[in-house]
Amino acid sequence: MTDAMTPDAVPPTTDPTGAVPPETAQQPMPQSPTPGAAASSFPGEVRSGGPGVPEVPGAPGAPVLAASSSAPREYPQALRGPWFRWWRPLLGLVAIAGCLVVFFGAMLLYLLLLVVGQLAGVDLPDPSSLTDAWFVSPSGLLVTNLGLALGIPVAMVATWAQARRGGLVSSVLGRVRWRLLLGGLGVSLLLLVPLTLGSSILVSSLGLAGDAAPGADDASLWPLTPAAGWVALALVILLTTPLQAAGEEYFFRGWMSQWIGSLLRWRWLAVVVPAVVSAVLFAMAHGAQSPWLFADRLVFGLVASLLVWRTGGLEVAVALHAANNLLAFGLAIAYDGLADSLLITEVAPAEGAASISTTLVTTAVLLWWAHRRRPALVVPEPVEMVETAPMSPTYQAAPAAPASTSASVPAATAPMAGTASGPASDPAPMEKTVVEREPAKGETA
Repeated sequence: MTDAMTPDAVPPTTDPTGAVPPETAQQPMPQSPTPGAAASSFPGEVRSGGPGVPEVPGAPGAPVLAASSSAPREYPQALRGPWFRWWRPLLGLVAIAGCLVVFFGAMLLYLLLLVVGQLAGVDLPDPSSLTDAWFVSPSGLLVTNLGLALGIPVAMVATWAQARRGGLVSSVLGRVRWRLLLGGLGVSLLLLVPLTLGSSILVSSLGLAGDAAPGADDASLWPLTPAAGWVALALVILLTTPLQAAGEEYFFRGWMSQWIGSLLRWRWLAVVVPAVVSAVLFAMAHGAQSPWLFADRLVFGLVASLLVWRTGGLEVAVALHAANNLLAFGLAIAYDGLADSLLITEVAPAEGAASISTTLVTTAVLLWWAHRRRPALVVPEPVEMVETAPMSPTYQAAPAAPASTSASVPAATAPMAGTASGPASDPAPMEKTVVEREPAKGETA
């Protein structure tokens, strides 16, 4: 994370005799600082893009930089900038509707090609004849994962349509922070593998596991019983499951949460309401399920929103989701239970409680790990300098001080040019304001 920095003060140009040449009398203007850091709930953490601008040390008469009136925006309110208008969320909905039209249009086109192919004697895969066995085959799993991965471009298009900055759906910095993503994936796997296997053995040994649980018969995870063709399934899962997990996170914890947050003015409502709504819809999107399975997915959605909020982006939530699915599919392949894993509708209460506990422990460690990386938590908006009062065309040189006075005053505290009192030497009032603006059409934010 890039912390807000205070620009160094420009030392005054002085002359040993007290006179300042006219060509060097004008004081260089300090560079525009990054908007100041806002206080974080984590001790010692600095978050870039806060509401204040660090004070620039300098002598009287130096330019004054005023902060933008907009407050720092966390991830759930990233789309609620100073350029926000009530109709902008409608543009996001229109973009989502447009993507759905394209999707269903492609389906209708395929059905038309299917009819034409049948008339021409060409056999094409008929969607109506697909069975559950096809969905757990390598080709079926590939199509399913890539279809869910479309949530990534859909979310980015909808975000761009609303805010003209599609990258904001990835993080507050407008891009994917790969160190957080890959590091979070490694931490998640290191935690989930022993916790999941240990809880599975414990639940099985107590006789509380369901029939579909690995090792339920003998409370053991050995020997492995992979199905035929498991190598192809493993390759498809390894290559496409992270994309599938990212697609779900980009849609539910990304676009949906930011879209709801852009409608809410108050910070805590913008944090809580999108988290609850997206978690409920995420759990319901998995179809019919028992209360314990629904609770497991609901808790996962809530902690994923917590990770997104406290890291300022989707990276750690995507890492947790991908690690969870990789482990679940890997165990399913190892024990020839991929169909039961994909089409699962209920779990035993002990299994649901164990899965929820594993998710909570992993989330707590991920929060601690991410906090040590000090990620950016607010949106650093692009700024531009706007002069609100004309600058005096010239600065007059300060009158020469008496020899006794100049000898007794250190050079660092000698008066700057243009700061002498009197109407003839006072420059015109000058003020600078940092303002936020919406990127122009065709401009890269």
